[in-house]
Amino acid sequence: MGNRSDIFARDGYRCVYCGLVHEPDDLSVDHVQPRMRGGDGSPGNLVTACRGCNTRKGSTPLAAFLTAEPAARRNFFALARYVWPRHLKAVAEELARRGVVTAPTELVEGIRGLRSSEAIANLLQQQDNSDSEGE
Repeated sequence: MGNRSDIFARDGYRCVYCGLVHEPDDLSVDHVQPRMRGGDGSPGNLVTACRGCNTRKGSTPLAAFLTAEPAARRNFFALARYVWPRHLKAVAEELARRGVVTAPTELVEGIRGLRSSEAIANLLQQQDNSDSEGE
């Protein structure tokens, strides 16, 4: 697995940022860790993104994009099931440094012990819920 159509099929033709299913012609492949920062073309570094989301993200680093877009952040951690754990951890740690995650130690420690991005998404959802309750 490694070509675009394999990645789209693996991800159910669903954009990891908006969460919507799209026709293959409306999809693109996005690198979690950009090639210019040492990322490769392996399936664990690639996600399906619709052209609209990928254009909006542009060359913005993933953590910056996810900081600015809470819905995309929740969708990414819920839907990027095949991303290498080290990449998920790096993104979560960067979100913690940016102050997006209020309990970074819990999230990062949780990620170290987790095998699925779905569990990470649940942690983020819990944090979002506790943040909104405190407002």
